[in-house]
Amino acid sequence: MVKFDVAYPVLWIWASGLLFALMHSVLASRVCKAGWYAIGLSSRAYRLIYSVIALLITTVWLGFVYLLPDQPLYQIEGPGRWAMHAVQLLGAGVFMAALAPINTGAFLGLTPFPEDDEPFIEQGIYRHLRHPMYSGIMLVMFAWPEQSMNSLNLFLCISTYFVIGSKFEEARMLVGHPDYADYLKHVPAFIPGLRSGR
Repeated sequence: MVKFDVAYPVLWIWASGLLFALMHSVLASRVCKAGWYAIGLSSRAYRLIYSVIALLITTVWLGFVYLLPDQPLYQIEGPGRWAMHAVQLLGAGVFMAALAPINTGAFLGLTPFPEDDEPFIEQGIYRHLRHPMYSGIMLVMFAWPEQSMNSLNLFLCISTYFVIGSKFEEARMLVGHPDYADYLKHVPAFIPGLRSGR
């Protein structure tokens, strides 16, 4: 596999991550959504197009990072490795629990939502975490028993995007669902039992 011959690959990871975050956030913004609706797209069509574009830019970004020069940081073996895998399984379970109360087809744009806006979900794991998908993914990433300089910075970059992006998601939810304000006060964002910072 041919690697990009660049200096300071970590800077490239964060710079490309910033570009990815901007593209992803613009696509999810109400302004962009309104623009799509103005040309006649339905909510379902917008979500489908958004999902496809998001998948494409994510694939391109991860492929770019993979091709950057890298160096190993650590590799955990023995019981520690199994413990890390157990944490990853927990993260995968949290992620799957986050999908359970969601209409996945509507979320991806394959079927229409019963309502016009994003639904406000308080069932299941959402009674304990506002962003369980992000929590699950972060558990899987940081419990990886083998880390390199690039993988660690990639995971930090993704986690930073999750934290910042969650604030924008919450702002959108507050516009469509006034009851969401009370939910913010009582349900932590990423860690069960940790009081909300809002």
